[in-house]
Amino acid sequence: MRLRIALAVLGFSAAAAQASPQILALLSTDGTVPLYCRGAVCSAELSAFCLERHRATPEAGTPYRAAPNAVLVLVVTGADGSVREIDARGLAQFASVRDMTAVRVSVDRRALGDAARIGIRSGAETALLPVHQERHGPPRLSADTDRVAGPVRAGARGVDGSADAAVARDLARALDILRHDDEAAAVRLAGAAQPVVQACATRVADETARRRETIGVYGHWTGRGIVGAPSLRSCLEEAHASLMTRLNLRFWNGEIPAPAAPRADPRM
Repeated sequence: MRLRIALAVLGFSAAAAQASPQILALLSTDGTVPLYCRGAVCSAELSAFCLERHRATPEAGTPYRAAPNAVLVLVVTGADGSVREIDARGLAQFASVRDMTAVRVSVDRRALGDAARIGIRSGAETALLPVHQERHGPPRLSADTDRVAGPVRAGARGVDGSADAAVARDLARALDILRHDDEAAAVRLAGAAQPVVQACATRVADETARRRETIGVYGHWTGRGIVGAPSLRSCLEEAHASLMTRLNLRFWNGEIPAPAAPRADPRM
């Protein structure tokens, strides 16, 4: 509920009539983020925030593409251990995950030859443009999107350098680990997000125990779980969305000034 109220304060509305949704800022990765591969598709979840408070929040699954001035690098490790770096702009596909606070990046492994491992790295001024769809009406003018992806995104560098951004990055990493490994690994490798992940793990364990006790008294516990039972994943997703929404609010309120000099972009 608090998150929905915060989104309303920002002026976000998924119901804005068929207009093109917000251009998003991709939070800098501060290093290389590993992609997890299933079959030919390798993907990861990355933190994001909106650069246009007057436009609609993207629906889950809204496709995005990297802005022309984005600096995105794929770090590809071959089967022989060799490492190469490739411009990711034409290879990486993006889609909003839950709202404007996270995107999923996907890469077709078959386009990268004998890749054994793949990672992605992004600098502090990367913006994502919504892929135009007929229902959005006429395409936006390039001068408009260039302004948002350029000066507006550059003015948001303070968000990338904030302490909360470090926590958000590690929350996204913990979610990826949780999807592909186990809870113990997610807690152990949470980095700056360790307190948040541990708090969620404790909260979920306590709530699950409480529900089991209640069902033991008032119903029948089958041992196969409880409908609507809390999960570490849902708790972390909510924590990440809340944190990125607060950062977005602070940005729009002018509480996070841009640094005097831009952070170094990743090498191409």
